[in-house]
Amino acid sequence: MRPAALALIVAAFALAALNSVARAKRRARLLEALCASLELLRGEVVTRLTPLPDCAALLSRTGPGECREFYASLGLAMDTLGELEFSRLWEACVSALELGEEAQSALADLGRSLGRYAAAEQGAAIDRCLARLGPLAAREREGLRDSARLKLGLGLSAGLLLAVILY
Repeated sequence: MRPAALALIVAAFALAALNSVARAKRRARLLEALCASLELLRGEVVTRLTPLPDCAALLSRTGPGECREFYASLGLAMDTLGELEFSRLWEACVSALELGEEAQSALADLGRSLGRYAAAEQGAAIDRCLARLGPLAAREREGLRDSARLKLGLGLSAGLLLAVILY
């Protein structure tokens, strides 16, 4: 029984490390998907002059998979657009995303500009947001490569160390 318990301890630490790596991968993919969806949003707003509710509906159906849920929840929140201003709805949807503080801040700043200004100014706001999110996505991707092995190694090492101490 004792070796089985020790194996479970090591496995628990390894799974915790795998979970941490998986969260980092999801965050990196989400940032990349948000950048791609913002490019699409800029095209819709600036070129086609599509209203924001229609943009949200379009991106919830055809946008990058990782952020479709964000645009779907934004589309549902648009029903309360008269009661709450768009920036508050946008911020509420952004806060539900599993992103770092800097990325959430960039998206919140964008939400304060969308729907308030002419199409060209909204396009400029999207460009500013992309200029902030692009390097964050690249940093996440690079950090993921660098830290995945480290996290897995530390998780296994911690589990083995605890197993040795308890044995």
